[in-house]
Amino acid sequence: MLKKSFHSLIAIIAGTFIFLIAGSISFAQRVPTPEEVLGFKVGADYHLASYQQAIQYLKALEQASPRIKLFEMGKTSMGKPMMYAVITSAENMAKLDRLKEISRRLALVTGLTDEEARGLVAEGRAVVHIDGGLHGTEVAPAQHNLQLAYDLISSEDTDTRLIRENTILLLVFANPDGMDMVAEWYHQNLGTPYETSPMPWLYHVYAGHDNNRDSFMLNLVETQNIHGQANREWFPQILCSHHQTGPFPARIFIPPNVEPVNPNYHPMIIRWKNLIGTAIGAAFDRNGQSGAISRARYDLWSPDMVDTVGDLFHTVSICPETQLYHYATPHYYKINDFPEDFRDLTPSVFYPNPWKGGWWRLRDAVEYVLTCSKATLHTAALYREKLLYDRYQMGKDVIARFQKELPFAWIIPKTQWDAPTAAILLNKMIFMGIEVYQAEKNFASSGISYPAGTWIIPMNQPFSLFVKSIFEEQLLPDLTKYPTLWQGLVQPQKFADAYIRPYDIAGWTLPYQMGVTVSAVDTPLEVSLTPVEKAVPPAGKVEGSAGYAYLITPKTNNSFIAVNRILQAGGEVLRARESFSVEGKSYLPGTWIVLAGSISRSFMDALAKELFLTIEGTRGRVPVDTLKINTPRVALYKSWTASVDEGWTRWLFEQFEFPFVNIYDDDVRARELGKRFDVLVIPSMSTDDIVNGHKPGTMPPQYVGGITRAGVRNIKRFVEEGGTLVTLNSGCLFAVDELGLPVRDVLKDLRPAAGRGNVPAEPGPPKFACPKSILRMEFNAKHPVAFGMPEEAPAVFARPLAFDILPSFEKEKAPVVISKYPKGSLLMSGYLRGEKYLQNKASAMEVPLGKGRVILLGFGVQSRAQPHGTFKLLFNSLYYGSAR
Repeated sequence: MLKKSFHSLIAIIAGTFIFLIAGSISFAQRVPTPEEVLGFKVGADYHLASYQQAIQYLKALEQASPRIKLFEMGKTSMGKPMMYAVITSAENMAKLDRLKEISRRLALVTGLTDEEARGLVAEGRAVVHIDGGLHGTEVAPAQHNLQLAYDLISSEDTDTRLIRENTILLLVFANPDGMDMVAEWYHQNLGTPYETSPMPWLYHVYAGHDNNRDSFMLNLVETQNIHGQANREWFPQILCSHHQTGPFPARIFIPPNVEPVNPNYHPMIIRWKNLIGTAIGAAFDRNGQSGAISRARYDLWSPDMVDTVGDLFHTVSICPETQLYHYATPHYYKINDFPEDFRDLTPSVFYPNPWKGGWWRLRDAVEYVLTCSKATLHTAALYREKLLYDRYQMGKDVIARFQKELPFAWIIPKTQWDAPTAAILLNKMIFMGIEVYQAEKNFASSGISYPAGTWIIPMNQPFSLFVKSIFEEQLLPDLTKYPTLWQGLVQPQKFADAYIRPYDIAGWTLPYQMGVTVSAVDTPLEVSLTPVEKAVPPAGKVEGSAGYAYLITPKTNNSFIAVNRILQAGGEVLRARESFSVEGKSYLPGTWIVLAGSISRSFMDALAKELFLTIEGTRGRVPVDTLKINTPRVALYKSWTASVDEGWTRWLFEQFEFPFVNIYDDDVRARELGKRFDVLVIPSMSTDDIVNGHKPGTMPPQYVGGITRAGVRNIKRFVEEGGTLVTLNSGCLFAVDELGLPVRDVLKDLRPAAGRGNVPAEPGPPKFACPKSILRMEFNAKHPVAFGMPEEAPAVFARPLAFDILPSFEKEKAPVVISKYPKGSLLMSGYLRGEKYLQNKASAMEVPLGKGRVILLGFGVQSRAQPHGTFKLLFNSLYYGSAR
């Protein structure tokens, strides 16, 4: 009997085991492959899945498996649902909210003891964000998402089970609009001479490549969606943002990165990056995938990218860069195609397995991205508890640090040159998870008195290194002084007076860019605080009786929205040409004067309340010369050599409610500019791109050729007949060179030739160098283009431009300086070599031409839509062009 029972038990166990195995096999068989849904294999030659196809496939997986769920994080700029997938074991999925809460509590630290944190660590799972497709033409990462989802859901090998049981993957398509645009463009040109041609428009409708330069500014809804998911909901321990411009001929870049390193990263962030990079590199070598390189091109200095900003929130963030040819078209590389330094295939510490050339297909790139993602997930699974606890530890360390170290807090007064913009800055901080407070009572700090209601950001909070990095001044380290830190040679070599520039920007101090006054607190504050959920500037209102007019200060950017609405409603608007006094109050040049008889009091009341404007009524006439302001008819030039600066300018016009139209090359060639427009805006572009555009044969015929010489003549005619040409940054050189303006570009022969990343294009120290930084600038606030500006303010130096006026016999038509680089020290944040070449030179000018004018805005007045403090120069230029 006992023997029979024993055999029955064995049979039951065996049957159960067979059932489980069979169930596992049948489950795997029920999960559709990408090919079954798409009709082609992921990464197949000449095939790109669109975003719509990708979501269709993920929905099929969701129906088939309990290991995946789809969520919407928001809408894209073009209105698409921005979906992401959560992939983990069915057991983890059943308690997803609890695991999300554990991740949040460990990140925020507050209220936890070490013992409680360890308990949460034991219960928690490592949350890993992996995204692909942020840059739309870097196609492999977004395509890999589909294969990665299938592999993680269907595979039953030991490593995949380990990943599913110990991690929660957030799988993100970072630019759905761009993914669709690129797939459509590629497929419509497939099999033609233009198969690998670049798109003639931006792959993010506003930002193009700069969608990965928006991460501390949050202008784009996609950026808000991604960082809202990261810093408000999931708090991942690892973020992997895949890209595809690896340093040739290597096949992929992985950490460690190059110098310099932002000093505000917690050191454990760097250690974890390097650990993950080493694990990824080992996975490539195990798989026989050669060509993984580290310590090449990509630094850790500026926090404007998805990965580098994540590091400041203690999310270990990596940005692998896989090699790209074009789209899904294969390409064969010979050794002779390699740069000379790489042709001998010499291994190195950070490139131990050089790629030897051969065919490179989209599927190859997909496989490299897959290896990278799986190695990252595997590392997270293996080190789950250490990773979770270190996330807690980093936040705890930062809180402790700023309880005893400067700055103890940041003070943001409500009395500002432009108070609504100060509130915008603070609301960006709040969105990113920074705790902002208001003082409950009057208080003093460093001998300065502040009223109740003053905004304060205490630094004893887990993410305060982000605040410090954003609010403080940057000083790019001179790496030539410290060769032992970065060269990795037995005997490091000094390069006297060399220039090693950062991969992206050198200085970004956001309060400087936005024109907001902040103060670091150097002694502990003793003041009661109230949390702020949303920063609200002082309430707007209409004061006094407006028998004649309403007066609006030109200091606030919101005044432009107000005036655009007033003009649209039929109101009459003037601008004061100079300062004046009325009814005992003084007003600045550029003050808006809205005639009371042209608009209702209720309309003005509503504007004041919504836009936080103090609008003052006056009974008597205003004793000042004025300009009559009309709605400007604005054309924004849009080249087929897609311009990121055009995209940001377009976004800015929309945000501030300026009516405008885009015009293209054929519009400029058509000789009708003056009849249609008052103002033509040329974004920051090279003269060659504007005039010549794409070369014939490189693009479909409708997208080649530029404005041509005919377009140049038409623009000159447009200005000479009374139009206003506004040129931004590099676009100024088009006006100077092509229109024959009496202006000299003083930096023409001083700029360092462009290289990639921190690799210079030519040897030898340049006399002048200034990667994007913030410089001190003086403004002629009496000039209509600078109305509303302080006499001195920070400004973004985004491209090296400075102007001298050439001698001319036509003194009545001499250029007028709007802003200039003053004497003395210029650098406020970043890096500047050769400041003597800028001192006392013009940065913005009005140059008369015939009956019209050219406005040269030779610095980054609206660069990446970040420097709110100088938006006025662009907006004023538009009104100046239509003023009478």
